Amino acid sequence: MDFTIWVALVAGAVATAVMTMMMKGASAAGMIEMPSFELMTGSMVSGERGKAMVAGAFIHYLMMGTVAFGLAYAWAFSLIGNADWWLGALIGVGHGLVVGLMAMPMMPAMHPRMGERVALAGERSDIWIDSPGVMGRNWGAATPVGVLAGHAVYGLVHAVVYGALV
Repeated sequence: MDFTIWVALVAGAVATAVMTMMMKGASAAGMIEMPSFELMTGSMVSGERGKAMVAGAFIHYLMMGTVAFGLAYAWAFSLIGNADWWLGALIGVGHGLVVGLMAMPMMPAMHPRMGERVALAGERSDIWIDSPGVMGRNWGAATPVGVLAGHAVYGLVHAVVYGALV
């Protein structure tokens, strides 16, 4: 299977949109209490809610979901030699485990508006995000399942789109 950058980007964008809609639906249904991807990522760079949401949308949708992971998943599919839906879902579960077991517990150490409240030098912010804990457990009992399912869906959708277009 060839590695094709433009197809990787399209697959990453579609997979990001589907995963995001799924997680927003789970949040709206009260299944998870996770902050929006836009607020979570954008508030790393701005304490002003409006600017944080714009920055977060750019970071989440374009930089991470479309470019970074869009290219990474396509590269993995090209190395393995296929992009079957189940393989995408399996890679997604692995991705979700890395996020939930490693990245989420480390977030408060890197995120200026998360974890123990620490006043930032000279900055006022109305944004405060609770620490996610391992697998996002602090954001609701079903959040660990949501983390895994969301990443599995990302991988599945990416594989289906990438496989169809390459």
